Amino acid sequence: MNKKQTYQFEGMMPILPTAVTAEHKIDIVSEKRLVRYCLNFDAKAIGHLAWASEFAKLCIPDRNMITDTLVQEVAGRVPVFIGVTGASRQIATEYAKDAVKYGADILMAAPPYACSPSAQAVYDYYRALSESTNLPIIIQDIFQPRPVLSVDMLWKIYCDFDNVCYIKEEDTDFIYKTAMLLELSGGDINIIGGYGGKHLIHNLEMGIKAFMTGTEALDIHGTVVSLFLSGQTEQAREVYYNKLLPYLVFYEANGEELLKKMLHWRGVIDYDTIIPPSAKPDMTKEELKVFKSVLDRIGFFDFDPKTLG
Repeated sequence: MNKKQTYQFEGMMPILPTAVTAEHKIDIVSEKRLVRYCLNFDAKAIGHLAWASEFAKLCIPDRNMITDTLVQEVAGRVPVFIGVTGASRQIATEYAKDAVKYGADILMAAPPYACSPSAQAVYDYYRALSESTNLPIIIQDIFQPRPVLSVDMLWKIYCDFDNVCYIKEEDTDFIYKTAMLLELSGGDINIIGGYGGKHLIHNLEMGIKAFMTGTEALDIHGTVVSLFLSGQTEQAREVYYNKLLPYLVFYEANGEELLKKMLHWRGVIDYDTIIPPSAKPDMTKEELKVFKSVLDRIGFFDFDPKTLG
């Protein structure tokens, strides 16, 4: 596979949460509405079954139902990427086969999460995944207790496996890693921004053009990106500093809860239920009151769910 002939993304690539009912059943109606919401805000690709999707809490039948629903609802309008991160390379490759079966266009995988693998084990994990499919693969470089995806290892995996075509860089030192990878490649590498959008403007200034952030406020994140890429850099900075950063003060610490709450408040999903167990206690009424006042100030509630059809 010629990496230069793969999809070249410029814009938003949102990752969908897993919408569930109060009884923790997959809410297919809300999942379809999420797709329309993303397309409404000009998503360049749509993904699922990543960390923001609570993938580790889902059984295989639910994974396959979600993938099938997403692919059918998108109906070829944009590429669909599916997370296949597994606790082992055997699990990841089985997830990959299922994703291919149900029509995914791209796969995304973080390193195994149930242990602290060695660098060689992570290399072997991506080799097995690469050999299991011809689809393009995104490496999701996220924080791990034992960091094994160094710049050198990321570059080696990217160079050694033809269908490893993208790196979603959101480790805690992702600004440094992004700069080093761009230098190693002479700027010829597909890096995707993440980390909740906290450093969205700084990524743009470094030359990053594609982002998997902001599903809860896709209009705000997307406006920053579209303004910047169209040359309106000062306007992009103004939106970033005045609209995006204020709510991220809360979102960074409570993303699991607020991703669904914010989409529920917008009328995109019917329930804000987190699949148990949740990562941390719910925000207090007082915290939510202050947070909603921030959302009021930045115009978050101006969105009209009727535009989804």
